[in-house]
Amino acid sequence: MKKFIILNFSIFIFQFAEGQTFSDSINTSINGAIDFLINSQQKETIGTSKFIGEWPAYITNLQTSMYLGNKGDSAWDSQCFSNAMIHNVLAKIVLSYPQYSKLIPSIQLSLQNIKQFERQKGFAFWHVLPPAPWWKKKKHFNNPELYYQTRPNNYQYKGNFLNKYANIANDADDTGLGYLAYLNSKKLNQQFSISDSIILPKFLDSLYSTWRDTRKVRKNFSTYNFTYGYNYRTGAFLTWLSKESFYYPFRLFFPFKNKQNLPMGNNDVDCVVNCNVVRALNAYGLQSTIGYTKALVFINDALSSKKHCFTCGIYYPSEFTLQYFASEALTEGVTDLKDAVDKSIPFILASQNANGSWSSELPQNNLHVTALCLNVLLNSTVKSDSVLNSLQKGILFLLENQKTNLFGTYWTGGVFFTSGYSIRHTHVWRSDSVTTALVFEALIRYKTYLL
Repeated sequence: MKKFIILNFSIFIFQFAEGQTFSDSINTSINGAIDFLINSQQKETIGTSKFIGEWPAYITNLQTSMYLGNKGDSAWDSQCFSNAMIHNVLAKIVLSYPQYSKLIPSIQLSLQNIKQFERQKGFAFWHVLPPAPWWKKKKHFNNPELYYQTRPNNYQYKGNFLNKYANIANDADDTGLGYLAYLNSKKLNQQFSISDSIILPKFLDSLYSTWRDTRKVRKNFSTYNFTYGYNYRTGAFLTWLSKESFYYPFRLFFPFKNKQNLPMGNNDVDCVVNCNVVRALNAYGLQSTIGYTKALVFINDALSSKKHCFTCGIYYPSEFTLQYFASEALTEGVTDLKDAVDKSIPFILASQNANGSWSSELPQNNLHVTALCLNVLLNSTVKSDSVLNSLQKGILFLLENQKTNLFGTYWTGGVFFTSGYSIRHTHVWRSDSVTTALVFEALIRYKTYLL
C-alpha cells in the first residue's frame, strides 16, 4: 500500500512538472512573439520603398509566369491588408488581456500606417504613388500627377498591361479591416485613457449597400465564381467598390491608362471579403445594412461545403482561411455564424496530421494553416476532449517549429493573400509577421481555454 501511494505521488509530481514546463514554454514563446512583432515593425519611412508602421510582407512568385516574373522572384510590398489584419489581432488581444499593453505603441504606429491607405470613402490595397521608376516614360515626367496610381512599391511588373492593372480601385476587404482598425484603436484609447483624434466613418452602411452582387450593379459573372457554382446573384457584397467597365470584355485586355481598373475587368464575390465586411458592419452596429443578411447566407453556404469553403476565397488560397475569419466574426458577436463554424469543427479535427499540424497544398504553408485551424478551434463554442487533444498537439507542433533571430521568436510566414483567381497559386503574398501574429493569437487563447 505504501509503495502504491509513493508511485501515484511520483506520477502526479511528474505530470505537474511536465505541465509546468509546457506552460513555461508557451509563456516564453508569447513573450518572444511580442518582441518580434514590436522589433520587426518598420520605424521610419524610407522614400517609397518602406513605410513607417508596417510589418514586412513580400510578393513572391511560386511559379514562373508571363509578365509576373520567374519562380522565386520576391520583393517587399507595402500594402494595407496585412498591416490592418495584424493591427486588429493585436488590438483585440490587448483589449481582452490588458497585461499585454506593451503592444500599444506598435498598435498606434500601425494605425498611422493604415491611415495612409484611406482614399475618399474606403481603403486602397496599395499606396497611391508616382509612376513606377521602371515604367516611367516621357509622358510620365511631363505630367506626373496624371499618372499617380496605386501600385506595388518594390515589385517590378513587366510591361504596360500589368502596370496599368496595378492601378486598382478601393476594395471592400481593406475598407472593412481599415475601419475596424479605427474602431479598435478608439476602444483601446478609451480603455487606457489615451487621447485620440480618430474620426469614425458614418457612411459604411450606404457604401456597402451600394456595392452588392445584384443585376443592377453587376453586369458580368466572374469567371471564377461561375466555375465554382456561384452562377446566381447572391445579394452579398462585391469585392471592389467601383463600377465595372461598360466595354467589358474589351477592358479585360485593354485596361485604362489613367483610371483605376478592376482585376480581370469585372467584379466578383469573395467569401472571406464578405466575412470582413460583416465584421466591420457588426462592430459599428450596422446589422440592418442592405446585403448584410445575404452576406451571412453566402458565408454560411460556403462554410457548409467542403468544396466551396476552400474555393470561395478568390484572393485567399490558403486552406481554412474562411473558417478563421468566420470564427473571428463569431467572437466579435456575429452569432449567425455560430452553427456553421461549429459544424466545421469535425472536418478540421479529421484533417489534422499525426504530428499536430494541418497540411496545405501550397509550399511551406503548414505552419500558417495550422495557426488558422487552432484559432478556429479556440474561437468555436465546441468544447470536448477531442478538441482539447487536437489543440495540445497543434500547439506542441508550433512550439517545436518556432525560430528566433535578433527581433525575437517567429514562425515562417505562409501565404495570406493572392492577386486573383487566374494566378491564385502563383503570385502570392507571404509574411513572417502575419503568421507570427496568428500563432501569438492562438497561444494567448489556448492559455485562456485551459482555465
